[in-house]
Amino acid sequence: MSISPWRPWRDLTNLREEMFRAFLPGFWDAPRLDIYQTEDEIVATADLPGLASKDDVEITATNDSLTIRGEIRRDNEVGEQNYYRAERFYGNFARTISLPAQVIPEKATATYRNGILEIRLPKAAGQREKNIKIDIH
Repeated sequence: MSISPWRPWRDLTNLREEMFRAFLPGFWDAPRLDIYQTEDEIVATADLPGLASKDDVEITATNDSLTIRGEIRRDNEVGEQNYYRAERFYGNFARTISLPAQVIPEKATATYRNGILEIRLPKAAGQREKNIKIDIH
């Protein structure tokens, strides 16, 4: 038996990682998103590194919400016991968000490049911003 110094921060980090693995094995529920709007559309971008094919992601939209779901798979199969550290995500994910304005889901488009999914949703006619000048009296 060897004696080694106690490193509480390392032990707490390891405990947190083990608890995360125990409660959410192989499931990541929410890709990170940025959402902004222009005068004519709402644009959502999601970080999805490692997505092997566009068939591994499904995008659905309603008038006021957007759902992204899919799966990121590991390229090579290595036994769990051979990993020294495993921090990269793989597994199923899903995310549904409310949109800041009504959209026309039938006209939405999506592109995937360099690990970034971009979805463009045109705003419904009544949802476009109008700039109205207000006079000061």
